[in-house]
Amino acid sequence: MAHALKCGPCLFEDVTVDPQHFCVDCLEYLCMACAREHRRHKTLREHKLLGETELPQDATLFEEMKKLSHCSIHDDIELDQYCKNHNVLICLHCLKNDHRLCEDRIDLTKLLENEYASENVRERIFELQRKCQVQLTKTMELSDAANTNSKEVEQHINTLVETLTKNVQNLEKKLNEERERLISPVTESVRLSMQTLSSIEKKAIHYANLFDVASTFGTMKHNVVLHFVVSMLMKDLEANDLLKKNSTAKIKCVQAFSSEEIVNMMGQFSLASACSDEQGSELCSDEALEEDSVRFPPSKTRTVATQVEELVDSHTKTSKKSLHKMKISYNNVKLLPCECLKRDDEFPPVIGLDVLTDGRILLLHERMIKVYSLKLVLVSKLSFDVNSYAKDMCVLEDKQDGVFTVALCLYRLCNCQITVMEYTGGFCEKYTINCKYYFKSITLLGHHFLVVGSGPIQLLDISTGRVCYAFDDTMWASNGSKIDTNINRVRACIATKKIALACSDTVYRVNIEDDECQNDTLHAVCPFVWKYEQGRDSRPDIKGNKDVKCDSQGNMYIANTCGVYQFCPEDGLFKERPLITIRANCTAIAIDEHRNRIVVACSNSTNSNLIYVYEYELPASE
Repeated sequence: MAHALKCGPCLFEDVTVDPQHFCVDCLEYLCMACAREHRRHKTLREHKLLGETELPQDATLFEEMKKLSHCSIHDDIELDQYCKNHNVLICLHCLKNDHRLCEDRIDLTKLLENEYASENVRERIFELQRKCQVQLTKTMELSDAANTNSKEVEQHINTLVETLTKNVQNLEKKLNEERERLISPVTESVRLSMQTLSSIEKKAIHYANLFDVASTFGTMKHNVVLHFVVSMLMKDLEANDLLKKNSTAKIKCVQAFSSEEIVNMMGQFSLASACSDEQGSELCSDEALEEDSVRFPPSKTRTVATQVEELVDSHTKTSKKSLHKMKISYNNVKLLPCECLKRDDEFPPVIGLDVLTDGRILLLHERMIKVYSLKLVLVSKLSFDVNSYAKDMCVLEDKQDGVFTVALCLYRLCNCQITVMEYTGGFCEKYTINCKYYFKSITLLGHHFLVVGSGPIQLLDISTGRVCYAFDDTMWASNGSKIDTNINRVRACIATKKIALACSDTVYRVNIEDDECQNDTLHAVCPFVWKYEQGRDSRPDIKGNKDVKCDSQGNMYIANTCGVYQFCPEDGLFKERPLITIRANCTAIAIDEHRNRIVVACSNSTNSNLIYVYEYELPASE
């Protein structure tokens, strides 16, 4: 028996006696005499006394055990019930003050009988310990993996910075070598010219002195010869054409990107969380960065030559989907941040939207074009000059390495232009086509631009802008229907090889096909196919149409002042249905079939434009 344990009552009277018993209720050690006295009192007879063989060496666990049955809020009151509504054990005070209205309460003794029988407690504790050990092991493994991953990313960052630094140093060396190569002929010419001029100047001084002597003491022949020699020297001076050759010859540093764009591109390097089964970003990929270059995967360009392949591939992937049965989900609507400068105290509307194959979103204002990432983060933008206003856009090329080409329909100083720009982390103008007519909408049709505006519908050569075909939209079509001249938008449907025209108050379908170009412009009547007519039934009155798009199955989507409508082909006609009507003043729309998304731009003259990204659902069987 440890000498530190003494009888509590005896110790109170300054008498040290070794204990032989321990009272669980009083948490006190007792000697034989005190234990006998303890049992004599009526109020203490029910206390549990432990014998000498059960005597604990430390009463701490018994103290904690006694506190287990007491309320954590009211220390002096024992727990009485279990509240299922709040999943807490409560005492009578808790019941009276906070849980009077709780209907689902269980007496603690019944809870013990039903769910927490004493024979199961030890098993529960063992199970708790086992699971804790398992999770602790996994946590340690996760910690080790996180540290390893952090070191790998740190190594990638160091490699990236080292690669960029070496490339910058190599670029500096290369540019300086090129500068020396270009400037050396000029400096050599200057050196030779200086020698020649110095020689001529010395001869001129010598001839001046010689002239003073010859003019006084020389003969006529002496003066004639001197005049001849000076004339020859003058010719030598005039023959020195260094100033003529190099007066306008300068070297300059040519940059494919501005310094600001390069800084912005470098600012786009970041880190992102990724699941273990996801591929890392370029910054955290397993591919080592080369010293002299950063390699990208081979690009797949979305050009005229690959549109048919894309059509077949897209049709294969979406043929099993019934896009005409799509249902808009309003549970997970995302809002795309969109800021633009006011014009005449109003926010100009968004006039163009498109979605690239990698999920990035192109957004066109009158005065700028923006690029948003798949996660709806602004990654780049380009503002037009003060004299330029955009009217429409269409994507020409879309590569897997992130590079794309877009054609912009711009109105600049009373002239209409089609400006083709390439994006490689920033926008760079490739070429510009000056147009005769005023165009307000453009789309890609095979090898041509299809444009509409003040003149007839035209097919333009994609490189030169030459008018290959002109379709008179003011002439009567074969079935007696007249195409409205107020066309707001034109879009080519690759799936059906038909053209969708959105006028202010109706929608047309025309048949214009891509064809080989002739030397002269071919004129024809616009081949009318279908026109939306509001009947006497409940068909909506389509007005204020701002944009039209087509999906891979030939369905058309109209964005107007009332919302978004879908037109589905059925027996040669189109059946319309409202798709999104909770948003008014819709000005642009884009369909993302790969991710089941629809992007809609809504205009508000008093507030900034709002861009909504909706998800749509298809029938469960699909």
